[in-house]
Amino acid sequence: MKAKYALIVLAIGYCIDFIAVAIKIMHWASADLLLTSAVIFKVVGALTLLYKIITYPKFKEFFNS
Repeated sequence: MKAKYALIVLAIGYCIDFIAVAIKIMHWASADLLLTSAVIFKVVGALTLLYKIITYPKFKEFFNS
């Protein structure tokens, strides 16, 4: 998975989170499911992005400079 896809998954998670919070404020029924799916999207996106950053070949050079 490329880093841009990880960023897209992370952005989708934040978009779902924003919609779920609005639905939660209005006390509609499906807010809990949307909040749970938003957390899953954000965690998967963040972990994938972190993995891509750590395995980048010039990662160690960046911190040694």
